[in-house]
Amino acid sequence: MSQARLRPLSALLVILLASTLSTSVARAQDKRSPDGDYPERDEIHRSYDLALGAAVDVSGIAGPVEITTTDKDTAEVHVVHSAPTRTDLDCGKVVVEQTSRRLQIRSESLCPIVRGQQRVMLELPRRVDVSLHSIAGGVRIGPIDGMVPLDGVAGHVEVDELRAAKMSSLAGGLTTTITGVGERGIRISSVTGGIDLGVRSGLNADLTVKSIVGRVRSDISENRISSDDDEGYNAVIGSGGPKIVIESVVGAVDIHRAR
Repeated sequence: MSQARLRPLSALLVILLASTLSTSVARAQDKRSPDGDYPERDEIHRSYDLALGAAVDVSGIAGPVEITTTDKDTAEVHVVHSAPTRTDLDCGKVVVEQTSRRLQIRSESLCPIVRGQQRVMLELPRRVDVSLHSIAGGVRIGPIDGMVPLDGVAGHVEVDELRAAKMSSLAGGLTTTITGVGERGIRISSVTGGIDLGVRSGLNADLTVKSIVGRVRSDISENRISSDDDEGYNAVIGSGGPKIVIESVVGAVDIHRAR
């Protein structure tokens, strides 16, 4: 596919998350652990019961987020907040709030300048919606059946198995496997670093890729391609069905059969 003009990438991630959040990491030269933690640290380790179809919101985290999924109805929350000094540590905190229908994890800044890092590790039920906003690090999400809204991620995003999503402003590229597409569809936009898209056997969907600086490469010969030109790439996967829309990408879009 020939290269197409790129629409503005959300002011490229709004100057990469406004300098990756004003609350984010002014990285100091202090010695840190192999995990990247600073010497001073606070930790949160809690368990919560979640109802079927509950929503989990994670926002403003100054570091990576890793989510594993299970068939249980409980959420395990582990947070490490570290900083070069105790004073720096006291300038920010991570707040966890929960109801039966919603679990919210967010950072709060208590000083004009906040130095430090936060790492969030969650174990969640597969049947929840997971929303992440303004994350100053990479994101890894295990197989999930619910909706995955992502907005403003500074690192690479990897989702093992995806069924419904609305993702935008991803600064480090995306790797995902699509096993099926729910009624809410999958929409991905404003990505730098390219997209690696695995397609599971038996998937039925309509795929549109448009407004990219790069190329679309596909090794799925059975796809029915309706157009592949400067205006975009359109293909029917399997017998067609719910929509997968990818637009405004800097980098290649690689489509392949998932192992």
